[in-house]
Amino acid sequence: MRPKPPPGTVLGRLDELPDPGARASDWEGGAVVLVRRGETVTAFTNLCPHAGLPLCLPDGRGLLHKGETLVCSVHGASFDAMSGDCTGGPAAGDRLMAISVELVGSEIRAS
Repeated sequence: MRPKPPPGTVLGRLDELPDPGARASDWEGGAVVLVRRGETVTAFTNLCPHAGLPLCLPDGRGLLHKGETLVCSVHGASFDAMSGDCTGGPAAGDRLMAISVELVGSEIRAS
């Protein structure tokens, strides 16, 4: 299990996150994946509960299908981008570990 960032930790900037889009955070080598839809940002531990491997590609990009589903780059498990609930694939019944975040100006911070 990856650690959760302490409150106040800067995880990234809103203007550096595609809309809609997903990417690994700047914190701890990408230990958190950030997901943006408009002005809403959700965050999860960047770890597929099925494979135990990062959800994001090696370059840090996350696979966000139709702006709604985060897809594991290894085995294709899919997760609701807002709740982290598994919506298909080999992680059925699992969910991503949510990281609470807030926007402070354009910074995305753990809360």
